[in-house]
Amino acid sequence: MNTTYNYERDTLKHTFTGHTKVFQNFSQAYQDLFVLTMLNGKKNGKYVEVGANHPQSLSNTFLLETVFGWRGFSVEIERSMCEVFNGDMARQNHCYEADATKFDYSEAIAKEKWQGRVDYFSVDCEPPEVTFNALKAFPHDEFRASVITFEHDSYKDGDTIRDHSRKFLEDLGYQLVCACVCNGGNSYEDWWVDPTVVKESVWKPFACVRSEARNIFV
Repeated sequence: MNTTYNYERDTLKHTFTGHTKVFQNFSQAYQDLFVLTMLNGKKNGKYVEVGANHPQSLSNTFLLETVFGWRGFSVEIERSMCEVFNGDMARQNHCYEADATKFDYSEAIAKEKWQGRVDYFSVDCEPPEVTFNALKAFPHDEFRASVITFEHDSYKDGDTIRDHSRKFLEDLGYQLVCACVCNGGNSYEDWWVDPTVVKESVWKPFACVRSEARNIFV
């Protein structure tokens, strides 16, 4: 399955401001394009990335940082991956070596001098139980996210974490837009927005269930 977008080759169903600057995206399944579409190519946004892994390959935040000037931080439990991330000269934003279920997000956000909102919250750990615990560890009473992508891996781990995470986010007032996004036929992720920030006219055309990620955009 082709999961890479190229401006010279592909045509987006719904364009966003600055889309012509995107000659390649880097997320595994277009999460970076979803964020940019929902926020109309926002520049200088703010992100929190849980489960960073590699700084460029399959990264949900590399495009946001390097092309659109976003600030943020990542959390990764594997020391070797943190060292690779923080040693990548293309990345200026920091990756913390930490357990995402116990990490002090409030302290890290305070260092960034943010207040009230982050633009993108990416939650992708292994296994799904850890991802859900990391989601719950975020200080939702202090900060809201405009866009959230949550990996539940229901195709291999069942629907329990998927269902728990949905109730959790729905109770917080978030809107599920793309349910069970697929990559190569595997249903593994949900994509959300804060409907107080992202208008229905923006997210509604993307509403889907069990769609291949690429087919959502091109």
